[in-house]
Amino acid sequence: MNYNTLEDKDFINLISTSSDYYVIMFGASWCGPCQIMKPVYDELATSHKYQKLVKFVYLDRDTTRHYNQDYGFEIPTIPRFFLVKFEANGIFSHFNIKISFGGSQSLDSFNQKLDDYFSISNPQKNANTTESPNIDFSEITNTLTNMNTITHKKPTVAIIGSGPSGLTAAIYTARAELETTIYTGLEPGGQLTTTTEIENFPGAWDATTKAGMMGPDLMQLMQKQAEHFGAKSVLTEIRGIEIDDKAETKFTLDIGGKKEKFDAVIIASGASAKYLGIAGEEKFVGKGYHTCATCDGFFYRGKIIAVIGGGDSAMEEANFLTKFAEKVYLIHRREEFRASKIMLERARENPKIEFVLNKAPIDFMGDEEVTGLVLKDSITSQTSELNLDGVFVAIGHIPNTGFVKGQLSMDETGYLIPQAKRPPEERTSHYGTMSEIPGIFIAGDVEDKTYRQAITAAGGGCKAAMDTEKWLADQE
Repeated sequence: MNYNTLEDKDFINLISTSSDYYVIMFGASWCGPCQIMKPVYDELATSHKYQKLVKFVYLDRDTTRHYNQDYGFEIPTIPRFFLVKFEANGIFSHFNIKISFGGSQSLDSFNQKLDDYFSISNPQKNANTTESPNIDFSEITNTLTNMNTITHKKPTVAIIGSGPSGLTAAIYTARAELETTIYTGLEPGGQLTTTTEIENFPGAWDATTKAGMMGPDLMQLMQKQAEHFGAKSVLTEIRGIEIDDKAETKFTLDIGGKKEKFDAVIIASGASAKYLGIAGEEKFVGKGYHTCATCDGFFYRGKIIAVIGGGDSAMEEANFLTKFAEKVYLIHRREEFRASKIMLERARENPKIEFVLNKAPIDFMGDEEVTGLVLKDSITSQTSELNLDGVFVAIGHIPNTGFVKGQLSMDETGYLIPQAKRPPEERTSHYGTMSEIPGIFIAGDVEDKTYRQAITAAGGGCKAAMDTEKWLADQE
């Protein structure tokens, strides 16, 4: 590891004594994307271009939550990266923050932003460093803005997404000798990186300890398996897809500053659970805070838990959780529900479910794990506390399909519609996972709003990969 871990007292000391540039990573041990980004950050810290110019450090988000208010850091989620300049004057504010890099991203993206800031064309930005940087800027390659469009010689497949569907598809296409590139997005591993122990994914289980695998561990293993067979992973997000039916290689992916061409595309970008937007969510994910009853309900046998929401998903999850929990509170901010009449009646008739209406959660109780909720009455504005062992948030999911909006058919909530889900008279291909555009395939939670399980997503990725392989063979 080529960076140091700082404690709060170390940061305070730097404010008074240092006049150096620092790149800071805010992360946490429980954060799956943080663990995935650590090797990228480590590689950045070894770059010969910056060793004499910038120091690299890591701060634990769990012990630095006051940095938002005290120092001006904006950290809605982790990981988060910043370039700061200390002035050795005992003062630190948002003026000391020179670059907010954002969250998970590629090494190229980090390098580009640092190159832009410390550009030789702007020497004033180097003037205040304590040690004159010995940097050969002729070695800096502007990969994002100067790279020409890349073409490939053999059949190529772009897989957009790195959850179970995307990585399974990559394993299949790579083994089929297709040149496979996985675009991981800015949260590599998908929703499983926010899950702790997984017991219902076949094989992800230790026969000796009888324990399941941790979500981030399973996703890292799947990625390594895909890479073993030749797939390449690129830590970036896709901005859009350009389609040229007359071109030999018809799909061009916009990767924000450069473009790459592919013969086929598998969209496996998944869906993101909607969050409440209150303090503590990022800390407690997997530690008493969940978004999938089917995934994590088993761990609450005999416990007292709450489901937050007012739609069919909330009713369904509350009913399901009564199989395990001693009691389930169903918390909703109004008295009216979006849920269908039949789903609402089932929940009301369940003796283990107690409705808590006109209440909205505003804070979590607990230090390392959730022990309860602070609720605010939507009518009286009075607050109250509710002791719990866990919370399940069921306010919906958002499919990650914005980058193809207007190009591919979606339902009213944004889920893509593959051939297999179209009426028979509207199907234009026998490939069930294909979109209406030949060569673009769909897999996983980006089209599945019913099951949303790792194993069903993986199955979808397998089907999309097999369809892709056969379709490409038909084009030869």
